[in-house]
Amino acid sequence: MNILPVALTPKKVLLIGAGKAAALKAKSVRASDCALTIVAKEITDAFFEDKEIIKEAFSFAHLADHDVVINATGDESLSKLLWESRKGRGFLLNCVDMPKYCDFYFGAVVKDHDLCVSVSTGGASPKYAQFIRGLIAAVLPKQSKKFYENIKAKRERGDTNIHPDGGKVLLIGCGPGSADNLTIKALKALSSLQIAMIDALVGKEVIELLPKNCIKIDVSKTKGCHKFLQDEINEMLLKYAKDGLRVGRLKGGDPAVFGRVYEEAAFLSAEGVQVEMINGVSSVFAGCLAGGVTPTLRGFSAGALIVSAHLRESKFNDDWVELLKSFSYTVIVLMAYSFADKIVKKAKEVGVSSDIPTAFISKIDSPEQTTVIGTLGQLEEMAKLCDKPAILVIGEAVSQASKMPCSGKRIFLKTG
Repeated sequence: MNILPVALTPKKVLLIGAGKAAALKAKSVRASDCALTIVAKEITDAFFEDKEIIKEAFSFAHLADHDVVINATGDESLSKLLWESRKGRGFLLNCVDMPKYCDFYFGAVVKDHDLCVSVSTGGASPKYAQFIRGLIAAVLPKQSKKFYENIKAKRERGDTNIHPDGGKVLLIGCGPGSADNLTIKALKALSSLQIAMIDALVGKEVIELLPKNCIKIDVSKTKGCHKFLQDEINEMLLKYAKDGLRVGRLKGGDPAVFGRVYEEAAFLSAEGVQVEMINGVSSVFAGCLAGGVTPTLRGFSAGALIVSAHLRESKFNDDWVELLKSFSYTVIVLMAYSFADKIVKKAKEVGVSSDIPTAFISKIDSPEQTTVIGTLGQLEEMAKLCDKPAILVIGEAVSQASKMPCSGKRIFLKTG
């Protein structure tokens, strides 16, 4: 059995039956501009009530001059008779839900102007075929009619130098690690990618969700080791998009939180590339909640400040430390793990109390997640009890963490 190719010329189709299954087949045939004859002794689906139907029991006389016959009655004895007679009469046969009596399958069809894509599971699961059809439809570029008209005109002129169009870049926030923290929008986007450019903090579970034929490129940046400069990443994104590909830039956490989203989105937009930005669950708040810390706890914190201890070329950023002297907010510091000693030193220099409640929350959203709670003066000791990547949380709200549940392991250092 083979999947019937898309017919280049309209065919004459005979449909036997007027029930629910027949209605689905009738809609597919009508969408293909094929001539359709329907024969049924009785109508059992409202779709056929205003349609032209031969209202009589099927007989072999109805087969005359038809190229394709569809039996949607569910009658297996009729399917067997049609199967045995089809070669002598020269028609192709499809018997609904009876693969052994089919010359071809009906696929779930995506039609976009002159582009037609058919998906089939060999009759195993029409619903799954429809699901895949939906994914394909999501990949197709919008406003594609002009593109199809252009390539058709080129081909008619004998020009075979035709390149794809409609490339797109998706800047995808992939959360702090586990695929469980992906948004539904991110999950859908991942399933449609042809190229994936992946940051270091994207979880393995997330990467495994990419299509098998998706090309994966590691563009991770870790302290002192950048596989590609940001300008090089920008140019790669541009090249793949200009080649007409659907490119995903996979970022840990949320791309809007120290995720270079501006550099990439602004560059691509200036080059005329379509860009879609997809938020992710940030390690900032996922980490706090998983460690039992409420950063905006009423009575202990007036709000939260998100800062980074890391600047370009691995330089230490300490501008925020002095704010801790008289600050009623929770400070959440990203990329602070490697600078624990420098943070303590700077705090002493500017007169910040070493007794401020502090937490390191590491390996967020993984089986190895660890929360270490102590004081600012114990920061170096705390770093030895966990690993990176980690977020640093400083403020009075941390003092209440012991009253909250947490995920993973939690360690409290003795204070005072």
